[in-house]
Amino acid sequence: MNKPTIIVLLILLISSCSNNNQTENKNIEIENLRAENDSLKKIVAEINNKYVFDSLTVRDIPYYKNTYEMNSNVRGEIVFVGYNNDRQSTRVIMIDSISYNPKKLHNPDTLDLRIGGFPYENKLDADKIYWRAEIYTKHKYGKEFEVSLSNIAQVKKN
Repeated sequence: MNKPTIIVLLILLISSCSNNNQTENKNIEIENLRAENDSLKKIVAEINNKYVFDSLTVRDIPYYKNTYEMNSNVRGEIVFVGYNNDRQSTRVIMIDSISYNPKKLHNPDTLDLRIGGFPYENKLDADKIYWRAEIYTKHKYGKEFEVSLSNIAQVKKN
């Protein structure tokens, strides 16, 4: 054979070997990406079954039966409170009542969010007062949470 033909054959042989190596490398890369994609799908599925919050705060809630008398025990509970900073995703609305089918809040008053809490104040102008709230939170990931809260306060009698 003549030299140019041998050179051309050698070039073709070398280039075909490098193409095989590139194909093998690409196949390995594709398999790695598939495994990573599968693991990310599992993480997303797990997140979508949990409540997800933007922020977290700690609250110390005193026990309502504390007397604060000398030598008495003072009890309380420390809780972690997760909340979302977006007014659309987390809200507490004080209401007089609620109707369903379709859902309607009667006399709604949206409370302001302050460091994960929704402060409110009700005047104790009768022996007993009642209040209700509609509580809702939803992050762009995870589950939404909605509940109605009812509460009562009464004048302490000696």
